[in-house]
Amino acid sequence: MSMGRGAISSVIVDDNIYVSNGYKSTDGFANFTEKYSIKDNRWSIINSKLLPRKFANSETYNNKIYIFNGWGNSHLEILDLETNKITKGAVNRAYTGNAGSAIHNGKIYTFGGSGLNNAATTVFSDRFQYYDIASDTWHPLPNMPNAREARGKIVNDKLYVIGGFNGTSSRLVNVYDLTKNEWTEQYTMPAAISGHSLAVSGTKIFIAGGYNNQNFLAYFDTETNKLHQLSSNMIPRRHAAAEIYNNKLYIMGGSTASSTKSAIKSLQVADISEEALSAK
Repeated sequence: MSMGRGAISSVIVDDNIYVSNGYKSTDGFANFTEKYSIKDNRWSIINSKLLPRKFANSETYNNKIYIFNGWGNSHLEILDLETNKITKGAVNRAYTGNAGSAIHNGKIYTFGGSGLNNAATTVFSDRFQYYDIASDTWHPLPNMPNAREARGKIVNDKLYVIGGFNGTSSRLVNVYDLTKNEWTEQYTMPAAISGHSLAVSGTKIFIAGGYNNQNFLAYFDTETNKLHQLSSNMIPRRHAAAEIYNNKLYIMGGSTASSTKSAIKSLQVADISEEALSAK
């Protein structure tokens, strides 16, 4: 990337990965989105000014990026990728930082985090809600079983909230059934993880990096509900971003320490084909 950035968010649209916000290695918070062309192997900065924030979320729908959350920031920004213009959506009345998010059928789900509505960042949230894109409205959902900073992804109409932090790193996987509108299963992983990134490939949710275990690489199999840890040459990192494209896991940015100067520029790519996963 153009500079080291941690606590970033990302989305993938067609052949491009878009990385937004985060803290900069040069200090301060980033107020821009950077685009990585997978086919051209090239980064470029989108010339549209965002609100500066870190530990925010972003999701994509109909060639637009929806950017929300981040400590002390209730605004929803919508970046139109055709015009590069930014508009604002409905204000989020239950915003947090370091929350999880996922999108499904035109609804953006966000859950957990800390610093609810500008409370102290040491106050962890169990709040769960969704943003309806069509009506530009926020709606509450049943609270998470455990308050924590969180990450999660949706597979086959179920939201899997994996790991997180509420004073200690979590080993929990909480499952919310979107068809039943209720929290159902809970699993305990053999390893605790926080400060990680998630990306989905089929029925597997890949987990990359971590606050304490920065070399962590694994996948949670939603068919067997088991965690499979992997070894790799990934640069140690936490608070990075991850996306999957054509059986390849892309991980970018993050940092190695609490200092923003430790933020990382690099992008790495791993083969996650069945052949690679089954190799010793």
